[in-house]
Amino acid sequence: MSFLQLVRREMVSSIGRLVFVSAMGGVSTTALIGAINAGAGAADKGEISLWAAGFFVVALLLFVQAQHFILITTTAEIGAIIHKLRVRLMDYVRRAELLPLETIGRAEIVSAITGDTAILTQASNMLAFAVQGALLITLVTAYVAYLSFTAFVLSVVIVGTGAAIFHSKTKQHQAEMREAGQWENRLYDRLSDVLDGFKEVRLNRARSDALYDHVVEVSRTAANIKIRAQSETYRRMVLLQTSLYILLGSVAFVVPLFSSAIQAGSITKAVTALVFIVGACSGLVQSIPIIAAANAAADRLAQLEVKLAGITSLSEESIEPQKKFSKIEVRDVEFHYPGKSADTVFRVGPFNFTLNSGDMVMLTGGNGSGKSTFMKILAGFYRPSAGELLLDGTPVEGERFEQYRSLITAIFPDFHLFQRLYGIDDPDPAELEAMLTEYKLKEKTRLTHGEFRTTDLSSGQRRRLALIVAQLEKRPVLMLDEWAADQDPEFRRKFYFEFLPALYRAGVTVVAISHDDRYIDEMDIPIRRLRMDEGRFTELSSVETG
Repeated sequence: MSFLQLVRREMVSSIGRLVFVSAMGGVSTTALIGAINAGAGAADKGEISLWAAGFFVVALLLFVQAQHFILITTTAEIGAIIHKLRVRLMDYVRRAELLPLETIGRAEIVSAITGDTAILTQASNMLAFAVQGALLITLVTAYVAYLSFTAFVLSVVIVGTGAAIFHSKTKQHQAEMREAGQWENRLYDRLSDVLDGFKEVRLNRARSDALYDHVVEVSRTAANIKIRAQSETYRRMVLLQTSLYILLGSVAFVVPLFSSAIQAGSITKAVTALVFIVGACSGLVQSIPIIAAANAAADRLAQLEVKLAGITSLSEESIEPQKKFSKIEVRDVEFHYPGKSADTVFRVGPFNFTLNSGDMVMLTGGNGSGKSTFMKILAGFYRPSAGELLLDGTPVEGERFEQYRSLITAIFPDFHLFQRLYGIDDPDPAELEAMLTEYKLKEKTRLTHGEFRTTDLSSGQRRRLALIVAQLEKRPVLMLDEWAADQDPEFRRKFYFEFLPALYRAGVTVVAISHDDRYIDEMDIPIRRLRMDEGRFTELSSVETG
């Protein structure tokens, strides 16, 4: 999809009105040329043409008004289009399914929403000038045909040949720009490696050097592809500009040889008019790299939107959250990550599991045993490859997943702590104050106008604040994946012997992944303890009491 096609699809105001005003801009410029030529012709005879002067003033006023309208309106329209694109893409992202979203990757999404939309912003004014320039060239060419048909034919042949050569490799250029964008996305991934893996990089010089070498390789490849594409564009730009000067020379030196009857001054007027065409074409040529980049950006945005639209499951209509449940059943559920070879993909299951309201379930097992994958299945993030998930006896499928997820709040190892309490209206100040005090966060942060003063906390403090936010959501199911991993001994004991018992007494259903077998053995509340090994459950005891 080209930039112009994107604008036509998304524009709110009438395109016809913009085209009409752009045409008026072209007409006014052509009228200025005619008025200047008429005035100059009268001056050659020692006269002053009042009608030409008056015509010039009227044309100039029309030109000023048309320019103001076109530039301001185009800027506003492109700004509105970019706003709609950003919001729509982020809406698709928030309504997407997790697994296919992970397949697309963060780099492509962030690059499109931030980088590609910025490119469109830069191209907005260039688009207005390009449209006006094209109309001006058309009208001035018609004026040249009126002055000299031979000059008109030469103009069409020379400019048409130059334009054809210029556009001969357009598809190849678009493919190279698309490839450069893909390599820049890879560079973003490597930047994420440097920032997210900073401690690991600083601890291992060999890893640091290898990562840096890879960064240099990816950056160099992206730069070389862009340089090659832009160099070809600039070569074609020089060719097109050369053809314009050839045109001026041909009209001045060749046309008189083939036109036996040339009206006095017509060649001079034609050359004057063509100088305007050269100026307009030069502006168009200079805008070509920007418009080409905008075309590539528009194409990437369109492709990303298609991808995101294909993985969106949440209806745009709001769904009434479910406040309670009796039981959740996992029947013969299997799951595997998509892969090229069925022998190498990670598989878990089959699972048969029932979660009753008020249960306290502790899930243990070694690293890589499938605990987190099972948790994502239970949370409704991953759809089962086989089997079914049931809520109170009814299969969870399609749009029902959204209502199912409204039962659950979860803290995963890669959780994100929001500055604002999104989706939590008017929390009880006394309850929040008590929890901040209990979790020893009162001196670190507080809630003001719906925002935490800071979330720049240690990893253990961030997890404690996340648990506070999870409890403020007041949902019946709480899932915790290695919540205690970053806690000091004091809060690790509090978690097992104070926080979890308090949640149990409050009737909250808890499913927690843990490696702390010693603490689990000493808990004095009824729990179900399950162990996972190689993607399957081994139930240690259905119910344990302290």
